[in-house]
Amino acid sequence: MTKTKPEHHRGTNGSVVAVAKQTWPSTTAGAQLATEIRDCGTCANDTKARLTREIIDHEASHGLCTQTFLKKIRKQVGLRAPTPVR
Repeated sequence: MTKTKPEHHRGTNGSVVAVAKQTWPSTTAGAQLATEIRDCGTCANDTKARLTREIIDHEASHGLCTQTFLKKIRKQVGLRAPTPVR
């Protein structure tokens, strides 16, 4: 005996929900750096997008943005480190 009902022929992935892709860094330091990159007038838009994606990927793998990583990205863009508030 074969099953001929349409319910039998549906795929099992009908209830899978697509996960939204992260578009902005989640940490405070990452968001601040991404804002500085976004507001930078000397970078091309594709460079800004690439660096923002690199920040997001770094946060995903390390959990936070290290000072070394922040310096590396700022050096690539030509930004100076923000002065600490006293």
